[in-house]
Amino acid sequence: MSRRRRLKITPVLIALNILVIGVIVIFYGTRFIFYYNKFNGKKTSDGTVSLVNEILKKQSYVDLTTGLVFDEENNIYRYKGNVDDNYIEYSGILYRIIGIDNENNVKAVSDNVVTLMYSGLEKGFSKSYVNKWLNKSDVEHSGIYKNTMYGSEEYLSYTYMCNDVIDDLANITCEDNTNDYEMTLLSLYDYANAGGKESYLNNGESFYLSTLDSNKGNYFITESGEVGINKITSKVYGVRPVITFTGKTKLLSGNGTKNEPYRIESHDINNINDVYVGDIIKFNDSTYKVVSKDEKGIRAALNGVLTIDGKEVTRKFSNSNSRLSANSGNLGRYLNVDYYQSMENKDYLDGNYWYVSTQTLNNLDYSKVYDSKTFLRIGILGLSDLFINEVNNVFTVTRGIESDDVILVLNKDGNIYSDLVTSSYNIRPVFNFKKNIEIKSGKGTVDSPYVLGELNEEE
Repeated sequence: MSRRRRLKITPVLIALNILVIGVIVIFYGTRFIFYYNKFNGKKTSDGTVSLVNEILKKQSYVDLTTGLVFDEENNIYRYKGNVDDNYIEYSGILYRIIGIDNENNVKAVSDNVVTLMYSGLEKGFSKSYVNKWLNKSDVEHSGIYKNTMYGSEEYLSYTYMCNDVIDDLANITCEDNTNDYEMTLLSLYDYANAGGKESYLNNGESFYLSTLDSNKGNYFITESGEVGINKITSKVYGVRPVITFTGKTKLLSGNGTKNEPYRIESHDINNINDVYVGDIIKFNDSTYKVVSKDEKGIRAALNGVLTIDGKEVTRKFSNSNSRLSANSGNLGRYLNVDYYQSMENKDYLDGNYWYVSTQTLNNLDYSKVYDSKTFLRIGILGLSDLFINEVNNVFTVTRGIESDDVILVLNKDGNIYSDLVTSSYNIRPVFNFKKNIEIKSGKGTVDSPYVLGELNEEE
């Protein structure tokens, strides 16, 4: 009977095993510490948490079809799929975070369309009306959207945008990627790489993309989330601004959900001029949405259509002319005489200019309307005004193209449509509020609107 040989483990082999295990522990331990510090709310030197590090905590490691996914080839992060934790609120507008660029900046797009306008995108983004409306420059009437923002010099950086011309939807590229502007639009590449119609970018609205085809047609997204291409310069779609927050931006509050979006800016609201665009104020038992601000005060639109004694008011625009005015038979006359005289607290309101020039097919630039103006206390919204898209079946102040008897309306389906001035529609009044009105209470939301206090005429 043979004896089994006993296997001897030499001290050298034991030492080698211990060394290998130690190397593995050190390697993966340091990687764990590195990535934990990178992705889990690393604090800045003053003890606050940076926005970008808070977002990076949500990176997806297993399912790379949804969530915040790292694109190793481009060294960027992007949100993909139908995510619900990428909300950020800034200057009264709710945005969705698109991702993090290779410079550690945070790119975001407005959750909803903020205005309707002719785009001029067939000229390319740099020469488009949308670019002028978004970005402030030396050009007169530029930066309408930029002017609504608090602390943009501190919080905003330049935004990367794909400029590739795309003719084949099966081959969407981004080889020409530049950051020449602070604010841009979504590109076809952005939309496709987020998951297209199956992603958070499909919000049930029609909106422009920045991308063109080789025939100067501009791509857009339909209400169902499909990709369309527009070759008619007078067609109107929605604008969803894309902005970029600098990597140094600090997080004040929020967890990225719709109910608790990330917030990066805050200031005291004591006076009506302290409010954001998009805030809701209560006046004479109705609520109004702030659509613009200037040195005289704020402009706010009724959060619905005008009703009297519980009934919706419908009227024709005028007997013959599409220019808003206080002349007899004009909608402006009804609003500024008949309706105005029936109001309480009229001393809170101020007069201001409404711009009413016509546009031509050769020049659909929104700033063309500034060539003619009328002075009124109460008016209505027009193309390129914030939140014009939120109430349907109403007149706009924008006149028909090259026509004196046609006015643009927002029809029952929410589309811009030309109709005769003698047609009847609902009315969404817009007021100019004086700047020295105290904010007594409220949070500026639909459920808790700001309640106006005393008017200080001495300031």
